[in-house]
Amino acid sequence: MPYDDPAATDPMTLHGVVVETQNDAAMRDMAECFVEEYIRSGFDADRILKMFRTKAYAGPFLAYQTIGEDAIQRIIDELFPLWGGRQVKATPSSSASGQISLPILES
Repeated sequence: MPYDDPAATDPMTLHGVVVETQNDAAMRDMAECFVEEYIRSGFDADRILKMFRTKAYAGPFLAYQTIGEDAIQRIIDELFPLWGGRQVKATPSSSASGQISLPILES
């Protein structure tokens, strides 16, 4: 692993992006990204809304303050049917043949 500056083409370097905080459309786009990520991670609707209400989650909380709880709830309601319904298996299981099934997202 190099200890000097990373190569300009290194895909693992961090890149910041600017979000127009005065633009409700940009804030809605950001909120949609957060909601989709959390749904796809297996979070339920109540837990996602709670994250938006929590100051410790700076990005979601900024969206919550800017576009309001009703808009966040509408986004969750719109995206949950598209990405929801998946549950994470918590523990691996084995079959009679000795095959091990690792935790995966199931639909």
